[in-house]
Amino acid sequence: MELSEKQLAEYRNRGYLFFPSLLSSSEADILRNALPDLMASTGPEVKRDNPEDVPKIIYAPHATDERYKAAARLPRILGIVEQLLGEQAYVYQSRVNLKLPFTRDAWSWHQDFTAWHRGDGMPRPHAMMVAVFIDACTPANGPLLVMPSSHSEDLDEILGREAEVVGYDVQRMETDVLRQYADRGGIADLAGPAGSVAFIHPTLLHGSAANMSPWPRSILYINYSAVTNRTVANKRPWFMNNTDSTPLAVCADNTLIESTAGAPQAS
Repeated sequence: MELSEKQLAEYRNRGYLFFPSLLSSSEADILRNALPDLMASTGPEVKRDNPEDVPKIIYAPHATDERYKAAARLPRILGIVEQLLGEQAYVYQSRVNLKLPFTRDAWSWHQDFTAWHRGDGMPRPHAMMVAVFIDACTPANGPLLVMPSSHSEDLDEILGREAEVVGYDVQRMETDVLRQYADRGGIADLAGPAGSVAFIHPTLLHGSAANMSPWPRSILYINYSAVTNRTVANKRPWFMNNTDSTPLAVCADNTLIESTAGAPQAS
């Protein structure tokens, strides 16, 4: 998929691109059907509040499941990432955020790059967050919210927004800062069917409300970094900070459809 000049300009100006149904419903079904196996894992990459609780986050599915490995290399995803970054990329981190029915999980306004830079030593925001909707995201089940045009390449500005953040805490921005960007660019509700994909600049302000509905809202986040922008710190485990910056190779466009539940694990 080749982006147009208009789409490239939109990403530069607004900080994100959103494609409803970029993956087919069958491809979204494959990713959704893989979740029970991933959720059953007792490894450290599966985050639970308590050992007996259902997971809230599953880290590094692209490294443990062939279906998610295929999704990260699809030309409709990786090809677009490479066009927007202008060079080859690797998966710095991937995770599935599980917003199960009535779980009320919410994410305050934040920018991902702050934690990547301070915690993992990512030099520049020459990276991208890709959100793949495993379930339909609707106004009722806590969709992804973004503040258009709130992104920046200026490190001083970016880090200054969350000057009081320590470690990996999310959102310590003053209300006046948030109001400034919301008044400037508004707030966009990225609602869409399963298979929709958003390409988001890592400094774009974003968050999501609680899921108070009876419907799940799971999103696969694939965080890519340009190969020239690899992280230089190694404070977090492999499933949160992948130190292998080998460029990814685009796979065939039908690879996800041809993947099966019995496929060997990714290496």
